[in-house]
Amino acid sequence: MEYIIVVILGILFAAFLYWAHLPDYKMNPKEFWKTLIGMPIGLFLGFIGFGALNEAIRKWAVEKKKSNKND
Repeated sequence: MEYIIVVILGILFAAFLYWAHLPDYKMNPKEFWKTLIGMPIGLFLGFIGFGALNEAIRKWAVEKKKSNKND
């Protein structure tokens, strides 16, 4: 019985990721994966008291590429 519940929750989670985040993925796939990976890790690190690592991961996930002023 527990197996069925876990499978159903997994399917619902996958459906949520697909429909809720598909527009973000289409805009910028690289930033999407960084956010998807970095957010839970950053939240966990902040929760256990590693604020500096949390900030480093946040900056990595949302870094902006510097544009060339000559373009």
